[in-house]
Amino acid sequence: MLVRSAIQAPGQLPNLHLPVDSVASLEETLHRLIPISKHMGITVAGYTGTQLKLSAPLTENINHQQSAFGGSLFSVAALAGWGLLQLKFTELGLDCNTVIATGEVSYRRPVYSDFECRCELPGNWNEFIDKLKANGRASLTLSPQIIVDRQPAMILDGKYVASKRQAESA
Repeated sequence: MLVRSAIQAPGQLPNLHLPVDSVASLEETLHRLIPISKHMGITVAGYTGTQLKLSAPLTENINHQQSAFGGSLFSVAALAGWGLLQLKFTELGLDCNTVIATGEVSYRRPVYSDFECRCELPGNWNEFIDKLKANGRASLTLSPQIIVDRQPAMILDGKYVASKRQAESA
C-alpha cells in the first residue's frame, strides 16, 4: 500500500521530469522519487553551485552497534552525487536521466552521531558536460564523503552515468 500511494497508481511511475532548481525542490524530489529518503530523514543542508550537502539523523539510520548503518551511509552518499548532478543539469537547461552505475566505498570510522554528506564537482566537470552534450551520454566519477567532526568517516567513489532525454513530441 505504501508503495502504491507513493507512486500515484498501480503500475504508474511518478513524474520523472525533474527541473530541480533549488534545495527545496531537490529535497521534495528525493522524497517523492525515492520514498525511503524521507524515512531516513535525509534533508538538503546546502548548495553552493559546486558542492551539495545532505544531512541525516542517526536515530533513523542506526544499526545494532549504535552507529550509523553502512547501507544508510552509502545511500546518503549516492543521493548526494545524484542530487548535485540534478541541480547542475537544471542550471544548464539539460534534462537527463542519471544513475549510479558502480561505487566503491571506504568506511574509515564509525559514525555515532547525526551526519552530513558533502559532494563536490570534480576537476573534469567541463569535459563531462562537453561529452554529454556531444554524445547524449557520459559518465563521471564523484566522491561524496560522510563528514563527522570535520573528518571523512566514509567515502564513496561512484561512477554516475547521465543520458540526455529525448524531447517529447507534441
